[in-house]
Amino acid sequence: MPLSFKLVVCITSTALFDCSASHEIWLNEGLEAYQAYQCANIKVPLEPGVGFPLVRSLLDLNKATGKQLIDVVLVSRNDGESGERVRNSITHHNLCIMRMSFTGGTDVTRYLSAWKCDLFLSTEENQVRKVLSTTGSDAFKGIAAGLVCPPINETASTKFNLPETSDNNKTTLDNNVPVSPQSSPWPEGQLRIVFDGDGVLFSDEAEIVYQRGGLDAFRENEQNKKDIPLPKGPMHMFAMKLQEIQEELGKDNRAMLRTFLVTARDHVVTKRLFRTLTEWKLKIDEKHFVGGLDKTPFLCAIDPAIFFDDSIEHIERARPYVPTAYVIYGAKNNAAAAPQILPNVAQPTEEVD
Repeated sequence: MPLSFKLVVCITSTALFDCSASHEIWLNEGLEAYQAYQCANIKVPLEPGVGFPLVRSLLDLNKATGKQLIDVVLVSRNDGESGERVRNSITHHNLCIMRMSFTGGTDVTRYLSAWKCDLFLSTEENQVRKVLSTTGSDAFKGIAAGLVCPPINETASTKFNLPETSDNNKTTLDNNVPVSPQSSPWPEGQLRIVFDGDGVLFSDEAEIVYQRGGLDAFRENEQNKKDIPLPKGPMHMFAMKLQEIQEELGKDNRAMLRTFLVTARDHVVTKRLFRTLTEWKLKIDEKHFVGGLDKTPFLCAIDPAIFFDDSIEHIERARPYVPTAYVIYGAKNNAAAAPQILPNVAQPTEEVD
């Protein structure tokens, strides 16, 4: 009988592990030097990357329940030989990743449909844009995707540049809000996932109204459509899959997975949002309407395995503190309008990950 998983996550090696050193060699010295470096360090385990906490926590749900709820698939442009260090690192870190694709330079996204992927995590902007493009192939329909963002102290070649124009004026920078480490009040081993609202769980319909008409137009539109559910966003199906997993966990393990909505909306424009969640029958465990405040202190309090947002500004604030993934979706993130996200990183067609 074929295996049937509730959730399939495809992740590149550079999103799962810290491959910054080898990537620098590939950029500066070429493919042959990269392959030689990987061969020379084949027994040196790679350190965990930004996507590692999410993957480990997802796989732990399988262990806790004794069920094959989640499958994690490694997808990489490495050839099989260069990928041996990655395979050794998976074994070293005791990750139960059984399925892999090493494409030898071929775009890994062409295999996402074959893997029945629900969530794709990558460090390559073009791959994420391709999957989330509203004019893209039907092969990517229903697949959520995020650009895994390096920590703020990464090398210059992998730093993000903050766009000069803010994502919207609904967000107010508040540098006086203290963000300090705290002992975790959460259950040990709990997986916490945070979603933004518009452009992530929901489509960017309301965001487009805001961009064109400002805050008053946005509020008027949401009031007029308070009984009309918002269209589905790129993370809708992924969130629904998480809810299915929560149900499979049962009462004894229910606390192992917790979902959060942290949105710049305020109370005035929440009726349509709640109407939408009710229509979808989607239960989000916690909802935070920060009304334009910086999301970062809330994210630090949540301490998630991953935070999904479609705003580079929110991502830039949050990534020094929590693992982040940029959802490159909607009108404000179209390739023509948005600045290049990784300006110092070459984007050739045969990038190794």
